[in-house]
Amino acid sequence: MLELAPIIVRDKLQYAGAVDSYLAPASETGVKSGVPLAEVPQSISVVTSTELERRQPAQVEDAIKFTPGINPSTWGTDDRFDQFSIRGFDMGTSALYRDGLPNKAHNFASFKIDPYMLDRVEVLRGPAGVLYGSNDAGGLVNLVTKRPTFENEGSAYAGYGSFGAAEAGVDVSRVLNAEGTLAGRLTVLLRDGETELDNSHNDRNLVAGSLTWAPSDDTSLTVLLHLQQDERTPLQWVPQAGVEYDAALGSLPENFYTRQSDFNSYESDSGSIGWEFSHRFGDGFTFNQKTRYARDKIDYQHLYLASTDFATGNMGYTVQANTEEAYNLGFDNYLEWKRGGNSLIVGADYQRRKTEYRQHLAYGAYSVSFANPVFDFDVAYPPLSAHNREEYTEKGIYLQNHHKFGNGLAVTAGLRRGWFENEIDDLLNSTAQSQKNAATTGMLGLTYEMANGMTPYVSYTEGFVQNFGKTIAGAPLDPSESKQWEAGLRYLPEHGSYMLSAAIFDLRKTNVKDYDRNDPTWSSFTQEGEIRSRGFELEARGRITDNLQGVFGYTYLDTEITKSLVAGLTGNDNAMAPPHQLSLWLDYDAAALLPGLSIGGGIRYNDDAFATQSNARVTPSYTLADLALRYEWKEMEVNLRVSNLFDKGYDSVCYDGYGCSRGEGRTVSFTIGRSF
Repeated sequence: MLELAPIIVRDKLQYAGAVDSYLAPASETGVKSGVPLAEVPQSISVVTSTELERRQPAQVEDAIKFTPGINPSTWGTDDRFDQFSIRGFDMGTSALYRDGLPNKAHNFASFKIDPYMLDRVEVLRGPAGVLYGSNDAGGLVNLVTKRPTFENEGSAYAGYGSFGAAEAGVDVSRVLNAEGTLAGRLTVLLRDGETELDNSHNDRNLVAGSLTWAPSDDTSLTVLLHLQQDERTPLQWVPQAGVEYDAALGSLPENFYTRQSDFNSYESDSGSIGWEFSHRFGDGFTFNQKTRYARDKIDYQHLYLASTDFATGNMGYTVQANTEEAYNLGFDNYLEWKRGGNSLIVGADYQRRKTEYRQHLAYGAYSVSFANPVFDFDVAYPPLSAHNREEYTEKGIYLQNHHKFGNGLAVTAGLRRGWFENEIDDLLNSTAQSQKNAATTGMLGLTYEMANGMTPYVSYTEGFVQNFGKTIAGAPLDPSESKQWEAGLRYLPEHGSYMLSAAIFDLRKTNVKDYDRNDPTWSSFTQEGEIRSRGFELEARGRITDNLQGVFGYTYLDTEITKSLVAGLTGNDNAMAPPHQLSLWLDYDAAALLPGLSIGGGIRYNDDAFATQSNARVTPSYTLADLALRYEWKEMEVNLRVSNLFDKGYDSVCYDGYGCSRGEGRTVSFTIGRSF
């Protein structure tokens, strides 16, 4: 008989506990009142605390790489951001949320979060404009921060890995008073290392703390604090024979893929503070408030490939340097009313994002010889080319109602009205421009829970995003609108140990933003008329037997540029949207071989994909394997994690005119930990 660990369904107290399974019982990302996953009328996947502990992902993009609909690491070994596409739309820097509030990048300021400070990661696919305001077409990734557990528990570890990466971490939760109404949690991570690139950095100092006061079952307040300092490494472009240079010249040295200038660096100093408050009144009313203020200051320098002489192979390099300060302020207030099978949410949210940056640029200032491709030359700090201040403000009011009838039918409906304003001050040229927009978005979904464990659903959702940036002529970008029809089927057996899901969808987005390849600064954009993405997804998640659990995902995408303002693009595929993706991760409890031993392994396949809307360049397909070994003995724990087990050489992206960015090679991490 299959015996499951008990699942405690938490009340509206705003803290999350660990789930001892690869399958989460419920989510608040798709329906804010919180419902079982099967009742969410939209594709949603939850990477649980157990999966995070077993796989030990190095970045958020690694945490979600076995999730259907996700194309991870779309820009290769680029540690500046967590980057990925969802349902064929490259949107990693604009799709991240933390605890339901935006955690989006500003220009080059990334607000990058470490998986060690997370309790779980929730992926909602498709537009989610009603609950989250300005939100891109593919969906969103909600990072849920660790909170106090009201149990005295803790763990610590030390580890060493590839390229001299030494790290240590501590995670402790404690009840702080005799009444058991106050609890705190502290998470600390220190890392000093490099990546496979020469002259690289992979350093992090992280402190995350939380304090929860819950004087009664009706009231809770959680304060969340986060401080982080990073030194990370930007991406490298490498020209390809027969494309950027004449194949008759031969090949560049294999280790050229790992070469970079001493000038290259990315330093970040970030922090955030916020709170979550919940109070339940009588008659089924509960008031919830989420607030966070975040700041990220970066100093970024980059010497990167900008051109290649086809006949000689000589490479022109541009030098760029950015200093930026970015600020986020966001809050979300909503009142919830529950009675019987009905849950009504009425809310108002606000966000303000402000960035001031200075960009220094010298286009094509340096040349690297094909015959002797080295970077052993001094790079001068480039002259000031831009000094801008950008401010974005968004306000919205929304409602969502979820009603479950006695016959198993559940109806979820929502509506939002949002107002958006974007202001750009060019401080170098003393000019300014502003843009205002408003949008109404809606959603409607139905699920029907059947007695045999089947739950079919159908939904229509809308989204709206105020695009940041400008065209090469200096005009602000137009907003994008998105809409999606989706139908799906979930199967949850009576014992509830696993869930099987299937979804088919038709997703459309207008005014799709893309980099303008005529701008060497990568700061100007073009916009297409409309892109359609349709396809289907399969997912299996949970425990298969007493000793085996895991996740499986398959995605088929058929994307097309259906309307375009640029000649020759209509009918092309969308960029970074592989038609086929397959992933499988299995976690086996090998106690029969050795008590305390578990073996995890995964495989992922990405099909060929075009890198840009012009479809002039294909990123070849690749298959990768990962391995994780875990041994537990009393309070001790040993982990061995290997990413890209067979050290497969592959390109994550091949971009028109810039060559390719190599995907991450094999990395090994060994840690020893202890619980207390």
